[in-house]
Amino acid sequence: MKTVLKLLMVCLLIGVFSCRDTKNEEAETKAAVEQIEAIETEAEDISKEIEKEVEELENDLKELDNI
Repeated sequence: MKTVLKLLMVCLLIGVFSCRDTKNEEAETKAAVEQIEAIETEAEDISKEIEKEVEELENDLKELDNI
């Protein structure tokens, strides 16, 4: 009976520690995803700015060609 009780206690401890590890991993994953999303948003903004500048430069070149 003592062996069964010890085995159950060990299983319980393993379960508790594995849940803690899962929560930590989820928190780390969530933080990483938020960082990636922030970088993607910033990259999209930069891309839009570059496209806008390209259009302005193309318009300027067309004006120079017309002169």
